[in-house]
Amino acid sequence: MQIRNIIFKGRRGWELDNDTLQLVILQGGGHLASLIVKNGLRVNPFWEPIWKGIDPWGYRKRDTKRFGNKMLATIAGHNVCVGWFGSASPEEERQGLGAHGEATVARWRVIRKSVTRTGLSLVIECDLPVFLMRLRRTIRMAKGQTRVAVREVLINRSRRDQPFTLCEHVTFGPPFLKKGVTRFDMSATRGHTYPGYFDKPPRLKSDTAFTWPMGPGVDGKLVDLRVMDRARKRNADFSTQLMDPAEEKAWFSACNPELGLMVTYRWKRDDFPWVGNWEENFAKTYPPWEGKTLTRGMEFTNTPFPDGFRKALERGKMHGVPTYRWISARGRVTMGFEIMIKQDGQA
Repeated sequence: MQIRNIIFKGRRGWELDNDTLQLVILQGGGHLASLIVKNGLRVNPFWEPIWKGIDPWGYRKRDTKRFGNKMLATIAGHNVCVGWFGSASPEEERQGLGAHGEATVARWRVIRKSVTRTGLSLVIECDLPVFLMRLRRTIRMAKGQTRVAVREVLINRSRRDQPFTLCEHVTFGPPFLKKGVTRFDMSATRGHTYPGYFDKPPRLKSDTAFTWPMGPGVDGKLVDLRVMDRARKRNADFSTQLMDPAEEKAWFSACNPELGLMVTYRWKRDDFPWVGNWEENFAKTYPPWEGKTLTRGMEFTNTPFPDGFRKALERGKMHGVPTYRWISARGRVTMGFEIMIKQDGQA
């Protein structure tokens, strides 16, 4: 077992190896970029963008033409959106802020690491100077186990109470993601499609309530959201799903039966009552997408839609559930989740 500094696809990061799994975390953005079962097919289920990303501190104004924004220049796999989920407001953009908050483009640093005979742990953190917060993550892996435990502490460095939104933006890509094959499920009850324009062409009717897993299609037919439509050449959609309020724990799973590979996330439902389902099926034709990206986001979060901080606060509640959280002055909020990955042939 070991924790070592690595270069992953040209990016600086850390690799955690518990003799069964190899987990890669990027220093730029803190993204969980790769999770490999060592004795399996060594397929990374997370999305690896078709474009070559860069570390956020290397981003320059000239890179906007190539990437669109700093967030897309650095994104990979599972990133965390803290402060706001979705776009910044026009006024915030003029002040240099971008999509999905500060953590996803921050420079993370190591606080502590430990490797023992029974397991390993890595503590990393980043500063959020606009929100006057700090995010600390502790990643633990027991020897020989096929699970990863993540504990997060959000620290308010301000002398006042503050509202915030936080999204664990988990994104899957090929070869694990295959239309008509990879199957997604979750402990969801009610759902709602994105209110207004999300992207084109859609396969879901906008601003419409439904019951998971059958969503409202633009053609009036029901759409099984557990799979991406094999026959549809292009689409881009977002829907939010409320996790079962009767259950203490919430979960989602992603399974590719052809590869015999399954990934499951589990967390405390009160921490993240929503899961956003994002589909990008070769729809975005502008840089850096170029109409060449297939990806599926399963984004567990404390706010239902990626439409920015102001709208989250103005919405207040949805289905009786708050669409943001508070953190006390100089206070802390602790959250966490588990990732479980299983390859056929494992116990």
